[in-house]
Amino acid sequence: MDSRLLQLADSAFPAGSFAHSAGFEALRQLGLLKGEDALVLRLRELVWSAASSALPFLNDAFLRSAVEADAACDVFLSSQVANRASRAQGQAFLLAAEATFANEALRGALPFGHVAVAMGHTLKAEGFTLADARRLFLFGVTRAALSAIVRLGGAGPLRAQRVLLELHPVMDEALNETKDFTANDATSTAPLLDLAQSAHDRLYSRLFQS
Repeated sequence: MDSRLLQLADSAFPAGSFAHSAGFEALRQLGLLKGEDALVLRLRELVWSAASSALPFLNDAFLRSAVEADAACDVFLSSQVANRASRAQGQAFLLAAEATFANEALRGALPFGHVAVAMGHTLKAEGFTLADARRLFLFGVTRAALSAIVRLGGAGPLRAQRVLLELHPVMDEALNETKDFTANDATSTAPLLDLAQSAHDRLYSRLFQS
């Protein structure tokens, strides 16, 4: 394993995800996270949704044209909240990656900088494998959502680590199922998560940006 992945996967890497809950703040306020069973179910849905709706664009950014993948991702993310969050996290990741790898050409290469595309583009430029890029992205999405849940009081930090461990087989399966997906195969598989995130801007109070 490339040890640089540990640095990129570290929660201290300023990639912007700390400010986002992937819709879980809205789910909690809407009463859709009642009990641990519901929480685990929503997290499993998040894993599959990220794998089927974001990883296809990462694949295209890595194997084909990052610019075209970025434009396609911008069209795919029709929700204002999801689109804004993807751009914000992507730009933050690119900024951190430029500083880390001393590569000043990363941000200017993409028209929108959506996070899945930004990660695929960056890791290809820095010599990582596509498999590493895909696993890093999916792990990051899952870990960030769990971190948000802990800060929202939906689970304790120790229990959250156990839940994350139990999600690794789900991530492995989702990675395998979507390894050949392109942007044309991208699809949303978690309508409840999508609807909750779309309602984020209308919450009475908000800790997160999305």
